[in-house]
Amino acid sequence: MFDPRTLNKYAYEALKNLRSLYDEALSNQSINLQEYKQHLQEQKSQAVELYTYVATWGLMRLKGEEIALDKWNPQQPPTRRQRAAKSQEGKREVIESYFRSLENVPGVGNLANEEGLATLNSMKHHQYLGLTGVALAIAQEFSFWADAVYHDIKPGESD
Repeated sequence: MFDPRTLNKYAYEALKNLRSLYDEALSNQSINLQEYKQHLQEQKSQAVELYTYVATWGLMRLKGEEIALDKWNPQQPPTRRQRAAKSQEGKREVIESYFRSLENVPGVGNLANEEGLATLNSMKHHQYLGLTGVALAIAQEFSFWADAVYHDIKPGESD
């Protein structure tokens, strides 16, 4: 049986893992402080905005947004430094983690990969509407946990 309390765990772990990648990159000096702050600000901002975006535009548009933000060549995966140097990479990372969290919902798969849009498009209407309800609940948790995980990141700090 699916326990809705696990949504907390999905959101918290996803954001904590995203932040730890940049914390590690900063400590290894593979990114500079400005890039670090910029991407943490993007991550926090995107995590807070997920609920409003999904409620307004839906999951298919959010997946389209992720695709638009991801312009990497799949044959040449970028390094952490290359990713950090790319504008709005923090936003894309949160969206990808959000879809990965949605894949934890029983009976849902293939959302975080490049087939995610096709998966959403091929769902029956009642499945899509049901998933959207769960997606809104997970988005709400992302928004809540963003303040805890990014407690030291203030608006405009990446400037």
